Amino acid sequence: MTSHFETPQERQINQLKTCMQSERHCRRATACIFTLTTALRLLGVDWDPTAAIASRPRLHANMLQIVVNHRNNKGRDRAAQIRPGVTRLSPTAVFVSGVSIETTEIAEGITCTTPAFTWFLFSRFLELEDLVILGDAMMRRKTLHEPLTLNDFTECIARIEHHAHRAGLRPPKGIAQCRKALDLMEERTDSVMESVLRLTLERHGLPRPAVNLPVRLHDGRLIYLDLAFPDAKVAVEYDGEHHREQWELDSLRRFRIEEAGWVYVQVIGIGFITDSDKRRVAELVARHIRERTGEDYLRDTPLALDLVPDKRRKAWRPRRPAPPPTAYDP
Repeated sequence: MTSHFETPQERQINQLKTCMQSERHCRRATACIFTLTTALRLLGVDWDPTAAIASRPRLHANMLQIVVNHRNNKGRDRAAQIRPGVTRLSPTAVFVSGVSIETTEIAEGITCTTPAFTWFLFSRFLELEDLVILGDAMMRRKTLHEPLTLNDFTECIARIEHHAHRAGLRPPKGIAQCRKALDLMEERTDSVMESVLRLTLERHGLPRPAVNLPVRLHDGRLIYLDLAFPDAKVAVEYDGEHHREQWELDSLRRFRIEEAGWVYVQVIGIGFITDSDKRRVAELVARHIRERTGEDYLRDTPLALDLVPDKRRKAWRPRRPAPPPTAYDP
């Protein structure tokens, strides 16, 4: 039996109901500040962290994550069995923030951490790629919450560091990871797999592609390319499950793009799973760029993601084809 896929809107509604029920039965003197996975669902962020937090039960969606300011204000995690005859509520996991907590009110009486502050708190628990994907998701073109920009994240990190400095504390854990992620994040993306595809190409040595580049077609229509290398006129797009129902429209769109002089690389979900799949995609895109510009960016082995932003590395210099040997006349 196929499980029902929850949309961000459905997750938001269901989480809001759970939080409201929890607040009605909460014995704390002040309202809870929900955070981490609970905040993502309340905010309607289009990213499900289930796989990224599988080994961390306190971050799972069946828990309510709450953040407090001081250790002496930390309540006991209510994950134990409750008394018979009492309505069972979702267990809670309480986290402590050493810096001032930034909050937003989702509904009357329901408060959670802001998107940017939630992203910062996740930096302690997520791998770099997942933190980048989360940041991208918060800057989508279409979001249930107010969309963010890279500057919003930068300013949030600056406020956190300033608070720590004034209190005479070291920068909080996760700040370094946040700065690495900021160098890799992009505004106005449309999906998780679009972010994964972009990072894959960069790890294999290709320059950072433009995201959702506007292109005017011969018939006057304006379209947006998922990922594009404008100098080479190479477009790369990811087609997931939802594209199966619009095959004819996608085929016509591809024809119009190629008619406008672009090379079109279509990446299909089932062909972008393993490391070897991703390598083949990178090789194909790199070959098209080489054929059109003469520059070979492809690395023999992919870079670790945290090394990708450092463009000073020799590995980032494109390899140009060797000139033909000149005739030698003794």
